[in-house]
Amino acid sequence: MEHHVKEALEELVTALSKARGLGLERLPTKSLQAISKMEEELKRLRDKTHDHGPEPGLSQVTSLEQLEQLLHSCQDCQLSATRKNVVVGEGSKRPLLMLVGEAPGREEDVTGRPFVGKSGELLTKMLRAINLSRSEVYITSVVKCRPPRNRTPHRDEIAACLPYLHKQIELLDPALLLCLGSTAAHALLNTENPLSKLRGRFYSLGKRKVLVTYHPAYLLRFGGSKLLNLKKQAWQDLQMLQREYERLKRQEKP
Repeated sequence: MEHHVKEALEELVTALSKARGLGLERLPTKSLQAISKMEEELKRLRDKTHDHGPEPGLSQVTSLEQLEQLLHSCQDCQLSATRKNVVVGEGSKRPLLMLVGEAPGREEDVTGRPFVGKSGELLTKMLRAINLSRSEVYITSVVKCRPPRNRTPHRDEIAACLPYLHKQIELLDPALLLCLGSTAAHALLNTENPLSKLRGRFYSLGKRKVLVTYHPAYLLRFGGSKLLNLKKQAWQDLQMLQREYERLKRQEKP
């Protein structure tokens, strides 16, 4: 966020000002010019804050655009230091269904889009199997920045990002949520139960219904009879989702 830059410049300029009395003016001309530029940037940021007020906190966010701006400058956890892009999410801005995964992977980090790698291809196929397209739903993840080496997000990273996810849900107002994998299920349902015990039924999250199924990346790990069994279970989950989605669609019609 710009206010982080402003705070850093405030501290640096203050320290440099104090140091001038110790002979800082004898630094090379290029160094003094760089200091002058920092002072000019600090003045610009001060003026901007004075003219437009401070950046809104999460509680003040009232639109997806504001939320996206806040996320793109987020430094609330260590993942901000290694990310290429913040992956906010994409899809319908008035979705009946919202899909929540774990965290961006390598391809997502590069493109800034959710589910664009091999797991994304499988997710697209899963949606097509129940007559849905990506443009009809909204797709995001619990954590918006890629964990190094695609590891599972740490608890503090999930805790830092979860308020943003809840704000997304509030703004998008979906009636249905599909948790893709245990990380999403545990975060949204506040449980530690294994996914095998969570799937197969709907849960309530306020006024919304939540269903849990396997993450596409998990399905891609296996072959043979193990994969067939997992696909069968995932298909059962998708059929449950489809029935509820179509029921809600019918209710929407005037």
